[in-house]
Amino acid sequence: MKYKNAEDLHIVAIGGGTGLGNLLRVLKGLGCAPTAVVAMTDNGGSSGKLRADFGMQPPGDVRSCLLALSRSEPEMERLLCYRFPDDSTLCGHNVGNILLAAIMQADGVDIAEATQRLSALLAIQGRVLPVTTDDVALGAILEDGTRLAGEVEIAADKRRIKEVFLMPECQPRAEVLQAVAQADYIFIGPGSMYSSLISNLLVSGLAAAVKQSRAPVYYISNMATEPGEMPAAELSRCVAALEYHFRRTTGFGGHLIDKVIANVGEYAPALLAELQQGGSVPLVCDEAKLLACGAQLVTADFVDSQNVWQHNRQKLAEVLRRELRLREYAL
Repeated sequence: MKYKNAEDLHIVAIGGGTGLGNLLRVLKGLGCAPTAVVAMTDNGGSSGKLRADFGMQPPGDVRSCLLALSRSEPEMERLLCYRFPDDSTLCGHNVGNILLAAIMQADGVDIAEATQRLSALLAIQGRVLPVTTDDVALGAILEDGTRLAGEVEIAADKRRIKEVFLMPECQPRAEVLQAVAQADYIFIGPGSMYSSLISNLLVSGLAAAVKQSRAPVYYISNMATEPGEMPAAELSRCVAALEYHFRRTTGFGGHLIDKVIANVGEYAPALLAELQQGGSVPLVCDEAKLLACGAQLVTADFVDSQNVWQHNRQKLAEVLRRELRLREYAL
């Protein structure tokens, strides 16, 4: 087996939110310089307010990824994540989102150019690429036929989702397709199934580019269910949702996912209670059905006693080091 230097690998990580940020921190700790492809459909919180006020693309997930890859992460994270108090005119906003908005407004640039400029200021280890610069929203069709528009509306409705779509159809940035074509490894997830993962794959041409890439495609599953975002507690149902939208979007047959990285560790009673208080339960790794989906399975105990919703970074790093066949690493 040939071991590799981390800095020589071209790794693309597709997603959004805290799940992608956690993966990027692990890859950075392994010495990799990954390219993050970030969803652009967020319409809630600070991002939603800035979209409404300025007609700009949502900055929140971009900011999270930039901080994850920053070489001065702890200091910059404290500053850029500072959220203004509820009794202020900037209620709900954080410094990082406002900084990205300021770059876009002051210089008349889009989210991609603003991201590039802030990347240089933060001296990030890798790249952060918005999947598109088009103004796009997420829509959903529920199993009862109801149609919903917008991530906030979809997340608030707890009925089961049949499928999601983009409004309107949009194009990926050329540099995103180039990164996918050059990738040695592609990771999808962890992250919110519909709003972070599938919303990326629905961007015209991206899912096809991932399938046609030479790189093995990994799905890193979440640790637990997420109300309004998971088709079921069984991991095979999550993989099936990804594959369904891949086939619907591309018209291709076969499978998109080559390997699934899944947790098989058990939660201690106190940790399980914490999950359940948040309306979640651990995802079930139903191995027989997963193998029937056509993907190889990579399992480990990823439970983190400090954060029940995220993978333990050290444990995830050990697995990724083996999968990437890295020569050495340090967290």
